[in-house]
Amino acid sequence: MELSDCSVSLSGLFCLEDGSLLDADDRDDEVDEELFIYRNGSLLSQPEDEHIGALVSKETSFGTSGHSLSFPGDSLRRARFESIRWILKTNSCFGFGSQTAYLAVTYFDRFFLLRTIDETKIWAMRLLSIACLSLAAKMEECSPPALPEFRQGEYQFSSRIVQRMELLVLDTLEWRLSSVTPFSYLSYFAFKFHSGCSPKNLISQAIWFIFVILEDSGMNIVDFRPSTIAAAAILAASSSDGLTKKLIESKMSTFSLPEPLEIEQVFSCYNAMILESKKEKMRSFNVTDSRTSGTSNKSEKKIANSSLK
Repeated sequence: MELSDCSVSLSGLFCLEDGSLLDADDRDDEVDEELFIYRNGSLLSQPEDEHIGALVSKETSFGTSGHSLSFPGDSLRRARFESIRWILKTNSCFGFGSQTAYLAVTYFDRFFLLRTIDETKIWAMRLLSIACLSLAAKMEECSPPALPEFRQGEYQFSSRIVQRMELLVLDTLEWRLSSVTPFSYLSYFAFKFHSGCSPKNLISQAIWFIFVILEDSGMNIVDFRPSTIAAAAILAASSSDGLTKKLIESKMSTFSLPEPLEIEQVFSCYNAMILESKKEKMRSFNVTDSRTSGTSNKSEKKIANSSLK
């Protein structure tokens, strides 16, 4: 795609930076977003309920839960899937943290809660994914890459075009980029569900479950509160045998949050994680099996050829 084409199509993307938009985010500075998961290599033994309460208040202030995100048309849904895949793959290639990847996907989906993109302009989805990952990297990474380092397959966008899309994203999200993520809650739920004695590698397994649904399920993360996703991830990492809704409700009843989680949503998210994890393991098994079969076939051919000589 030629850059000149982009310039014409993006003529309406530019928006002036309005300082008044920054006022809405001033209160966010009062709350530290991240709850430190580890201290000296161990889980925090006493997560602060007050801090968690502040995080819950902050996540609900974004007002995304309860607003279902939909992508009408197969081409848009497919384009979103490919865009999320690109974000996660590129995030990994640059060596960015999990927080960066999750924020980028959050920006992407929050954008679509408020704006739409013409189904015929799939290139705009690709441009949006670059802008979202770039903004997330600027928020989280010490040395974010320069814009020319981001590449989107056959689409090549100039830095000026990406910057204009970044401004559109910032304006659409009202400059509120410091979103609460599920990672802030993981140690809290690990502590609550396991009475302060968490299984080894529980947090890393929970993070894996979070990214499984991001990449493979097509689930829109803005349809769920970050705390809901975190609770489901810890439950999935704790037991992949298939917890019932009644059992999850029993586990959730042992503590309370300022804004209680909906059991139905936790159960739905948990089931999605279990389902997608099984699919992921099956895909990994098939890949390994095909490689093993290929090696075995080559060995058999060598033996057969040797016997014919």
